[in-house]
Amino acid sequence: MRPELQAFTRAWTRVITDHTVLRHSRSEVYGLLETFARHIDATLRADPFTPEPARRIGADLVVAGLATPELLGRTTTLIGRHFAAADHLPAFLGALITGHTTALIDQTVAAQEELRRAELRRDAARFGLTDLPDRAALLSRLRTALSAPQSRVGLCLLNVDRFRTINDSLGYRSGDQVLRTVAHRLGRLAAASGHFAAHLGADSFALLMAGTTGPDEVTKAADQALAAIAHTFPINNGYHLPIGASVGVVERPGAGTDPAALLGAAERALEWAKRERRGRWMVFDPDRAALEAARHALSAEMPDALTRGEFIVYYQPLVDLAGGTAAGAEALVRWRHPVHGLLAPGRFIDLAEHTGLIVPLGEAVLRQACAQAAAWRAPLFVSVNIAAAQLRRPGLPAMISAILDETALPPYRLQLEVTENVLLDPEMLGTLDDLARIGVRIALDDFGTGTCRLADISNLPVHTLKIAACFIAFLRDDPYAVTGPDRTVLTSIINLGRDLDLSVTVEGIETPDQARRLLELGCDTGQGYHWGRPQPAESITDFSAGEAGI
Repeated sequence: MRPELQAFTRAWTRVITDHTVLRHSRSEVYGLLETFARHIDATLRADPFTPEPARRIGADLVVAGLATPELLGRTTTLIGRHFAAADHLPAFLGALITGHTTALIDQTVAAQEELRRAELRRDAARFGLTDLPDRAALLSRLRTALSAPQSRVGLCLLNVDRFRTINDSLGYRSGDQVLRTVAHRLGRLAAASGHFAAHLGADSFALLMAGTTGPDEVTKAADQALAAIAHTFPINNGYHLPIGASVGVVERPGAGTDPAALLGAAERALEWAKRERRGRWMVFDPDRAALEAARHALSAEMPDALTRGEFIVYYQPLVDLAGGTAAGAEALVRWRHPVHGLLAPGRFIDLAEHTGLIVPLGEAVLRQACAQAAAWRAPLFVSVNIAAAQLRRPGLPAMISAILDETALPPYRLQLEVTENVLLDPEMLGTLDDLARIGVRIALDDFGTGTCRLADISNLPVHTLKIAACFIAFLRDDPYAVTGPDRTVLTSIINLGRDLDLSVTVEGIETPDQARRLLELGCDTGQGYHWGRPQPAESITDFSAGEAGI
């Protein structure tokens, strides 16, 4: 094995063993990763490059037990640093993440299915405790209700909150007592209201309502169920345990409704209730469900989209307020999706961050932006957003230096925008210092909206404070307002920047009056629809010559 490949394997072993408890010894982990390192090296050197070997490597990492999102992020960062010169690195990382994610989902589904089977085996004994009908009985009753002509059906699916904690801390005997009490209270409520109560397994219960008149009737039943369960539960040794529940609600016409689909909708609503705030009910929203499904689909498509070059960069002018001419432009990524058209970053950036794809995506944006800035006839700067995951990548300064060399863009014409939250991480602060030494500019984006200690700013390698649009909203009604708390906050931020000898940029400028007023208040640069919306590079004509009026 080549020395550089041995160094990579040693570093990878440290990352894995320092952050994960494995069933293997350190030497065994090294041997395992040594094989993976050879495969990674061979895949990146292959000509022509194909993504399938990278997908297999990602899947094999899951099989080997290296399956946490944190380890995936650290692994992709390490690969990016050690193989930074590889031509196909972004495509490799995208395929690796796809294979890893797919295998992890498959593994999770298999584990959940085994857990469900185990719970069903335990539930066979527990149904004797609750004396309530089971899932099969519920589905049978549901089919009958749905078959009635012109009927409507409502379903409440309930989960006892933190039931696993009760079993783990107090034992299954106490858990059984809780199930008996919940079943008794729901059964009593159902009998009084003419509903059908069922125990679906573990801590899941259901209330079925036939002949409903609308969602309000079902949410009222959900409130009644929550109230019935919310009382304390007597358990062993005279203790009384507070118990709550979460409820998923669905109500719809019976015609054309599939029983399994109705139950699945209630399960999705229950998931939302448990995720967002326990102890409440939520009604199934088909639009929200469709949006979530679309987001999952986009997440799966992103690696191949990056390989195909579907992510493009738009540019919005950054204008010198004193001269009224363009000083630079912010680079803003868009996804030119073959089906959905042009997608704004709000549709996919958080997905990229969640999957770790933000690192290769960010590099692709940097390359496009620097190449475009070097092609402009005027010596304007380009401003590029940098995510926290990119700042944690040890090889980021070297990668940016290489891009600047490749594109022949002087370092001072590149500005990197970071949020002030990165100032809380010493590792990322060290990276900012390294970037500042290269000669690139650093801007604090959306200053005043995050968590930042003002005492730290004077010691940071920052050149620009970028004020979010929310701080100038009051100027829309009266650009020349001279008093008021909003003006006080804005002028305080501007004065802070001036006193620290920092440039001050303001976003969200929409009118000439706002621009003139912000210049009077001491701002240097402005950005907003007053000068133009983000545009593709080929649409920028006058701007490339330094004109602000696009």
